[in-house]
Amino acid sequence: MGRQEDFAISQIAAAPLRSLADFPAMLGRLRRQRGLSQLGLALAAEVSQRHVSFLETGRTRPSRDMVGRLARALDLTLKDENALLLAAGFAPAHGEHAFGDEAAAMVRRVTDLALAAHEPFPAFAVDRAWRPLSANAPAAALFGALIGEGGLDPAVSLIRAAAGSAAFRGAVANWPQLAVHFLGLAQAEAWRAPPGPMRAELDATIAALSALSTEGARLHAAGPIGAALILQVRTDSLSLDLVSTVAQFGAPHDTAAEDLRIEFFYPADAASEAALRALAADLPQR
Repeated sequence: MGRQEDFAISQIAAAPLRSLADFPAMLGRLRRQRGLSQLGLALAAEVSQRHVSFLETGRTRPSRDMVGRLARALDLTLKDENALLLAAGFAPAHGEHAFGDEAAAMVRRVTDLALAAHEPFPAFAVDRAWRPLSANAPAAALFGALIGEGGLDPAVSLIRAAAGSAAFRGAVANWPQLAVHFLGLAQAEAWRAPPGPMRAELDATIAALSALSTEGARLHAAGPIGAALILQVRTDSLSLDLVSTVAQFGAPHDTAAEDLRIEFFYPADAASEAALRALAADLPQR
């Protein structure tokens, strides 16, 4: 029997063992974490405030459909939606697998195709905490060199690694703008992430960016960005202007797909394109 089937059967077996008393407390906690009143949640879920109140006090038992509506209204991750379903006495609706699991083979295949197709330009696959899952050769070479000692650590957010690297900060001409952008991204993801290692890494990333007190005054004084934020790399041997786009699965039904982000870096001008192509040409051929 495969791992996905094992997961489903184990969770179905566990569901009846969860006390329905868990659901009201969990719903209230998730609602408060989102900064919503009972009325706000009721409007988002298209139910009455009275119904939300009854759900949170345990006077009303939710249906499976209602749990799904509440999850969408609360913008829950798949993992949190599964937890809410279990608390209500239902089997989970989504798989929970890591990027390296056998059940995530399709996710890895799509990722590998996307990274390879983007060469000679850099591209990363990261999770929602920006921990590197995979990288094409140009990304590994360029960003590994910019970050310096330690390089790309799969346990450490790329953002936190960049913030902690004096070499990276010194090589990026518009670091203050980039830091503001990074901080906003990490805070937005931390707001949604369930408790666990991913949330802990996001919190560590936010702390690392916030701890740059010597640059704090400059962070909010960063100049205009223009059409898109440009990563301005300036070293003795390299001048690059890069812009990025981020791809995600459109309809994920497993945490391996939901947590994945593929970031593609593009040259912002012809000189940067020529420099990237030259860098890629010098890399060992696979």
